[in-house]
Order: sequence, then structure tokens, then C-alpha cells
Amino acid sequence: GGDLADIREQLRAVMLAPFERQQLLSESEYRAFRIIEEEVAVGRRGCRGRDLADVREQLRAVMLAPFERQRLLSTSEYRAFRLIEEEVAAGREGWRVFAQTSMGEMLRSPSRSAFRSINSKRIDILVVDAGGWPLLAVEFQHEGHDQGDAAGRDAVKREALRKAGVPYLEICATDADELIRSRVRERLGGALAASAKGPRG
Repeated sequence: GGDLADIREQLRAVMLAPFERQQLLSESEYRAFRIIEEEVAVGRRGCRGRDLADVREQLRAVMLAPFERQRLLSTSEYRAFRLIEEEVAAGREGWRVFAQTSMGEMLRSPSRSAFRSINSKRIDILVVDAGGWPLLAVEFQHEGHDQGDAAGRDAVKREALRKAGVPYLEICATDADELIRSRVRERLGGALAASAKGPRG
């Protein structure tokens, strides 16, 4: 019945009472604690020590992280995508348009280092023929696109596409609809002639 706000009463109560240890966490709680502890330790090391080539580590990272959807294309990119899609649908049966396509899925190379150089890069808009062969790669240039290493990344893309025989077209956010249409028609005309010779590779 003492006042336990008084430290002397707290001490008296402790001195008079028996104590025994008990489990701080259940087995399942301790397992969760260890996972979180490992994640915190990895984060402090800047993710060193985590082998993300291991699918279990990938799953753990995904389970512990939040996700939310994001736009595949910006408003101006989607405008260009629709214009190109309309041009393709107008006169080329079986041709299709794709967005944000991995270069590693559309090109191959016997050089491992060369392939690794392009594997993670993407093409904003890709036109393929009825057989699924790449016909035209379109890159969308935003304002300020020449900042940082963007120009270098584009140069790598252009060279790989040139070697594979895939035409490359750059369009800008400020390009008028008819300018985009006419440039796409011009490039697709060349692509059609090239595809008539048969697929490469």
C-alpha cells in the first residue's frame, strides 16, 4: 500500500519480493527481432553484406519495404507514345509499340562486358514488327536531359542500336504532334525496307 512514486517505497518493495527470470521474447517474436536487427545492421553498413543475388534476401528486402505504383510514362511521354501508336496502327498490321523496354531483352552480344553495359538501360518507346523484331527505338528528351551523364548513356544506347541495325530517333517534349508523326513515318519507312530484307541475328 506504499506510494510507489517514492523511490524509497520502490526499493522496499523490491527488497521484500522474490524475483525469477522469464523469457523476454517468444520464439516467433525473437525470430522477427533477429530479422529486423539484421536489416538495421545492413542499413548501417550501407547494404554491405547483403547478397541480393540470393532470392531469399530479395524476398526479405521486399517484405520489409513499402511499395507504391508510379507512372510508367510522364504526360508528355505518353502523348508521344500515343502518336507513335496511331502511326503504327494506321498502316502496319501486326506491328506493336512498347514502353520502357529493357535493352537486354531486345539486343544480344557475345561480349559479356558489352551486354552488361546495355542490359539495365531502357528504351522509352520501341516499335516491333509482326514477328517481334525491334524496328525503331525512340528516346524522349526532357528539358535538362543533357545534364549529368545522360549524354553518355544515350551514346551507349545509340552505338549498340546502330550495331544491331535498329534505327534510333530522338524526340523532344516541345516537338509538335505533326513533327513527331512525320519523323516517325520517315524512320518507319526505312525500318520497313530493312525488315523486308529479313531479321538480323
